[in-house]
Amino acid sequence: MAATVIEALRRFLPELLTENPSLNTEQRRALWAITHCRTATMGGHLHACEPCGTREFRFHSCNHRSCPQCGRQATFEWVQRELARRVGAPYFMVTFTLPEELRGLFFTAAAKQIYGLFFDAASHALRDTLTARRWLGAATSGFTLVLHTWNQRLLFHPHLHAIVPGAGLDADNNVVTVRNSNFLVPQRVLRKQFRARFRERLKREQPDRLKQIPPRVWHRDWGVHLQPVGNGRNIIKYLGAYVCRTAIGDSRIRSVTDTHVTFTWRDRAHGGVVKTDTVTGVEFVGRYLRHVLPGGLKAVRHYGFCHPAAKAKRERLAFHTGVPLLVGAAAQSTPAPSPSAGVPTCPCCGQPMKCIGRLPPDWRRARGPPLTGIIATAA
Repeated sequence: MAATVIEALRRFLPELLTENPSLNTEQRRALWAITHCRTATMGGHLHACEPCGTREFRFHSCNHRSCPQCGRQATFEWVQRELARRVGAPYFMVTFTLPEELRGLFFTAAAKQIYGLFFDAASHALRDTLTARRWLGAATSGFTLVLHTWNQRLLFHPHLHAIVPGAGLDADNNVVTVRNSNFLVPQRVLRKQFRARFRERLKREQPDRLKQIPPRVWHRDWGVHLQPVGNGRNIIKYLGAYVCRTAIGDSRIRSVTDTHVTFTWRDRAHGGVVKTDTVTGVEFVGRYLRHVLPGGLKAVRHYGFCHPAAKAKRERLAFHTGVPLLVGAAAQSTPAPSPSAGVPTCPCCGQPMKCIGRLPPDWRRARGPPLTGIIATAA
């Protein structure tokens, strides 16, 4: 049987709680959900096949955003929705990365505020640069920011990916597009804006923490990378794989022993060569938990005409850039469900199965799982 992320978490969780019992509330909730996902604790439904009489019980998923088993349908729906919202302009991906000296800010009590500051600095820098008349000249621009906190080795590496259409509306509400499909804005200008915005917001909201940062950080080149991505289809599919799912999937787990976990990772600094890492089980669980976000934090944010509330502006921009405008029944159509969604089929004859019974969950709390459940799991 192939090794899985949940197997590693369940095996090494007791040891982690012994060595480092000071998990925060979000981490405890995540571990409770993940370790009980698709078990009797979550409840389930009994399905039956009328033609052949086969019965099958299916446990419920936890639907936690840190769970490697969940999010497949939500990911599919997000990708289909974003693909349908594209405009007829060249697309670009802009990646904002913070210097290593600033990453400790995300492990403080103000972590949620720091994440918000990160989003604000990147969005304002990008919006202000796109507004400049010498570049795009869009008084109303649009883009989507997607937060990632990991690298391929599961180490903490906070960065934002921006999906940016090379189009917008100028001050007179006329459509403007990029002059060159391979150029959006100068990288050095955007980098300078991002650094200045972050320092400005940190000084205003967290002045005490600003004093703890080495001054050399504000004189270095920050990590801002731009690249053209054609019509945006591929980058939306790529980022969609991580929007509703977690840092590592079961496909990358090679083995789980009594003491260690071995997983694959892609070394992008050396041509994308696939390598393997073997770490202790406790270290693996610790790395995994670093990417559990503060409660209520939105990891995907839309700005400008890409925001759902700006539908009229987005449709006008799409229409004037060559995208057909759907009206009536065509505009109300919803994307087809993914292959994994819908009515289960019989494993014997392949016919649709009917739900004939329900098992309620073991826990009875109306909102959120009991935090004591994680301790019970470790016992």
